[in-house]
Amino acid sequence: MASMEKGDGFSVVEILFVMGVTSALIILGGVLAGKFYKRHSTDNVTRTISSSLQLIKLKSARQGLEYQVVLTFDSTAKTLTIVTQRGNSNRGTCSSCYITESSQIIDVKQVTLSPASKTFNFNPAGTLGGASGTVNIQPASGKNGERCGQVVVSPFGRISIVEGNWKSSSSSCSPVY
Repeated sequence: MASMEKGDGFSVVEILFVMGVTSALIILGGVLAGKFYKRHSTDNVTRTISSSLQLIKLKSARQGLEYQVVLTFDSTAKTLTIVTQRGNSNRGTCSSCYITESSQIIDVKQVTLSPASKTFNFNPAGTLGGASGTVNIQPASGKNGERCGQVVVSPFGRISIVEGNWKSSSSSCSPVY
């Protein structure tokens, strides 16, 4: 009884105020986490493609065999398939035969890729054996300012990535340095 007379504890107004502030912080955290997830997803796809290409380039030079990476984007299932294959022409068996070494499927719900299919061949010297090219990673929504990326492979086998923000007005990825 004595503690009730002293006024210890919290009033209803104080409890409601704390609950309101806590709710606002939770909502703000959810919005920021969603933006981080979209950014992380786009950057993750860009870096996964780049690291797969780098790995196969090094493997080709180390083993003295040609290798290729086949990228296939399925727009309906929103998946990216990365297949790495080893060639056999240096062993005298077949100049155009490839044996699949690994295959991985990645969910890419937040992005679209163009072109939908691309193959990169690497020679034993570490240079590109086929056509060079660029893989564009764009936001699925196409909204201005969202994350985007590019993986660029030069004719000499140099692999570089560009991470940036999407410009819907010019349909391009503006690099962020």
